[in-house]
Amino acid sequence: MRGPTPAPILLALALGAIGAAGGEVSLLADGAYGEALGLVYDGAFHAAEERLATLAAQNPDDPVAPYLQGLALEWRLEQNPARHALDAGLLALADRAIALAETRRGGESARALMARGAAHGLKSRFYLFRGERRAAAREAVRMRADLLAVHAAGPGVGDLDFGLGLYDYYAETLPRFYRLLRPIVGVPGGNRERGLEAIARAARGPCLFHESEATVQMFEIQSYFERRPDRALPWIRKMWGRYPGWPLWGLKLAELLRDPLGLFVESAAVAREILTTAELRRHVNYQPVVASMARVALGEALLLDLRFAEAREVLTPALAGDPQAAWVGPKAELLTARSQEAEGDREAALEHYRRAAGGADPAIATRARDALEHSLPEGEVRAAPFLARARRLREAGRDDDAEEECGRAFAAHPPGAEGRLCAARASLHAGRPVAARALAAEIADRGRPPWLQPAARLVIAEAYAREGKRAAAVRAYKEVWEHPLGRPALRKEAAEAIRRLDPSAPPLPEPRFER
Repeated sequence: MRGPTPAPILLALALGAIGAAGGEVSLLADGAYGEALGLVYDGAFHAAEERLATLAAQNPDDPVAPYLQGLALEWRLEQNPARHALDAGLLALADRAIALAETRRGGESARALMARGAAHGLKSRFYLFRGERRAAAREAVRMRADLLAVHAAGPGVGDLDFGLGLYDYYAETLPRFYRLLRPIVGVPGGNRERGLEAIARAARGPCLFHESEATVQMFEIQSYFERRPDRALPWIRKMWGRYPGWPLWGLKLAELLRDPLGLFVESAAVAREILTTAELRRHVNYQPVVASMARVALGEALLLDLRFAEAREVLTPALAGDPQAAWVGPKAELLTARSQEAEGDREAALEHYRRAAGGADPAIATRARDALEHSLPEGEVRAAPFLARARRLREAGRDDDAEEECGRAFAAHPPGAEGRLCAARASLHAGRPVAARALAAEIADRGRPPWLQPAARLVIAEAYAREGKRAAAVRAYKEVWEHPLGRPALRKEAAEAIRRLDPSAPPLPEPRFER
């Protein structure tokens, strides 16, 4: 799935401030606005729009209502970029919010300023989404002026934390984008750390309107900009748990669990839940196209978990493709081919690779053409059944037998990272810490696959400890503790080892941004 763009960022700078104004509209009305906005995150766009229209009629002079109506439309619009039918209506709602704000107490009250800034931010987001950068910059100028005026008044609540935090973060992490705007907007510098802290506070709540928006931003920031999947995981789990009606969150969770975390069993479980919900028609949002996407996600998780036959069985219905998602058929072809080749049947795989190469998705086609030109190494194919058996044995609690099978995989294909890690552990247990560290270091230095990195660093730490290099061991254990990639048992093991090696050290702090 594609990562975030600067488009929602400019909106967030303004929308984060709205809830800071108090007293002009009843808390009951603002609570109803928040509930209606929650319907958007649950994928119930039409219900959200109907509820917001009712609230707008009940509060005809409140500029927040049309802004939120426009925001709901923007979310729906972004799910289908090719359609332009909603564009005029969205801009009209933003303009109405601006007009109402300007007539409300002369446009200078806190709520009026925040609603007006949010509406300009919404227009900026829309124009950026449509590729109209000059118009987006013009709206950003107006948005920023209102936001700064609100900030000068000093209201300090979660929603304002969110807006200013996003400004601080993205102004520093997207310097090229802001350099383009600086001659027009005059954007001052940001502060990445301060921004992250503020966004996290907003995501933890309470916020009047934007706790969920902040939660989404924490997931996207940690996934795409910070590259910290451990920090991304709790936020997308929160969205999936809070809003199961929109399968988008579950599909994103399944993707994160699969790569880079390598939690294939958990990823498959999430994808299977989505698939079952769609096939049994348990929810109106789980249409057949969702079933197709979930089926491919499940098949990929099973393939990466080396359950080749099961993956093919799941993927077979997706080979026919889906008219609403052109990538589904080619991706299913590619994954099917990979499963066949991994089991040694290159001839059967070739036809599926050819179909994938002829598909409409350029990235998938490129991967398929590469696979047609370059077969899997023979050693990798020989090692695959050993690794598959090792994983199944480990799942059954037979760790010693699993290590033995994994050792056979290393003998069959020494460059393979998973088999090499087993060889490193075997060297460590045999009293050869230097050899163990060398083997594990090759995996850590390579960086792929990412999900093996914590276990490789754990071997390095244990090797250093056995060599009597306590300071180096503690540093390596701290790396494992900081980056366990969704494996709390490894974090716990690393923390216990640090306490053994350095009893006088202060307790490890709670991991940042993971809640």
